[in-house]
Amino acid sequence: MGQPPVPGSSGGGGEADEDRLRWAMLYADPFAELGVYAMTERPSGVGSPVLFSPGAVSAGDRLLELVARLGMSDAVRGAWGAVAPGPSVAEATAALLAAPELRRAIGVVPAGGDALPRLAARALTAWAMVHSARGAGTFPVPERDGLVDVLTDELGGDVKGLSDVLASALGYSARLFERSLGSRLLVSRRAALSNRSVGFFGDVLSYLTRGQAVRDHVAGAIRALSDRRPVVLLGHSLGGIIAFDLLAAQGSSPVADMLVTVGSQAPLLYELDALPSLRFGAGLPGAFPRWLNVYDRRDLLSYVAAEAFGNDPRISDVVVDNRQPVSAAHSSYWANADLYRVLSEALPG
Repeated sequence: MGQPPVPGSSGGGGEADEDRLRWAMLYADPFAELGVYAMTERPSGVGSPVLFSPGAVSAGDRLLELVARLGMSDAVRGAWGAVAPGPSVAEATAALLAAPELRRAIGVVPAGGDALPRLAARALTAWAMVHSARGAGTFPVPERDGLVDVLTDELGGDVKGLSDVLASALGYSARLFERSLGSRLLVSRRAALSNRSVGFFGDVLSYLTRGQAVRDHVAGAIRALSDRRPVVLLGHSLGGIIAFDLLAAQGSSPVADMLVTVGSQAPLLYELDALPSLRFGAGLPGAFPRWLNVYDRRDLLSYVAAEAFGNDPRISDVVVDNRQPVSAAHSSYWANADLYRVLSEALPG
């Protein structure tokens, strides 16, 4: 059906793929890494003498104090407002402080500190994104990781590198989580996932059965730009289907000079012979304009186009890496600087 393969799905794609899988786990449960940490690390003092120092604050209690004071940091407030508007720092820290995973984790943090500040920072960042109205996949990855760095610094700084045991446990947990998406997670979140899926496919089906008014509206908006050339139609997902369908229906006089689709299902619908404007096997109309089709291999709703249309030279399939897990890849194109680089190179001047 022209869908690109998903790389790294077996978990063997290296450090970048492992981090992507860990963020997929965090998007589903922001405190998951803390839970793995609590189960993996040795309780504080195990295997060595326990020394009591009157008035001393344990590393775990110190971390709790730093979490509670994050909202007073100008650096945190500035980074938070720029990256994750919506849920406040106070809301996120309250959720983290109430999380049983954090309470278990601070019971095993070594006196000298370790990776826990960064894991707590990742938990806070994931919580903010999950609870935002935008959706986790819409946040640019560099900004997301930058916020993690700021929070880590405020929580006591970073220890470079995870222990071998913790790194293995986090990687294994992330891969196990990915493989369980088809069973336990999907069952437990069936209602929410079904609502999103039905909403998306319902919109597509509604357009396919009653889309003429939509095409007429878009065509009218383009005609209003008749004195401006070149005209480029750009659409994401269903928007790309509508743009493609409109141009295919125009026959010998297309209303635009270029089509750009991002995360598009138009090639799939063509191969299913489901498009109102173009029967399968007909190929692109003779006057169809140049077509740039952008996709991400991890976006399960994106499809390559050239092969579906007999490798028509007017079609250019360009792959980008949104650096998001499968669950967030479809909604994250506009947060990817590489997409804008592709557009700047391809769009007519």
